[in-house]
Amino acid sequence: MYDFNGTGAPDPTIDPLFLEALQKLCPENGNGSVITDLDVSTPDAFDSDYYSNLQCKRGLLQTDQELFSTPGADDVIALVNAFSANQTAFFESFVESMIRMGNLSPLTGTEGEIRLNCRVVNANLAGPDSMLVSSI
Repeated sequence: MYDFNGTGAPDPTIDPLFLEALQKLCPENGNGSVITDLDVSTPDAFDSDYYSNLQCKRGLLQTDQELFSTPGADDVIALVNAFSANQTAFFESFVESMIRMGNLSPLTGTEGEIRLNCRVVNANLAGPDSMLVSSI
């Protein structure tokens, strides 16, 4: 919101009014624990408006907005456009993905571990100090 990719300027793919609202919510060097809704248009509803927000350059997650705004990202752009235009398609795809996730067999007990930092196997953590640093 303040120094996009080291340019010293905000992300050029974000709607200026949305940027202004976010900067008021999260001022530079402000409180890092402030939270907001992923979907600013219908925050209390489960719907496909998140995708419509991306089309209007009001994507809260920088990665999603960048993917949608990147020339050549045709698969992502088509998916965003399809879900924005057809909420039923979004719901159907969501159901399918939840069923697939439900069919995963996570490792349990001694077969797996809950990582303290998702990027590092617990055995590779040097101690509590490195865990704090690596999770920031």
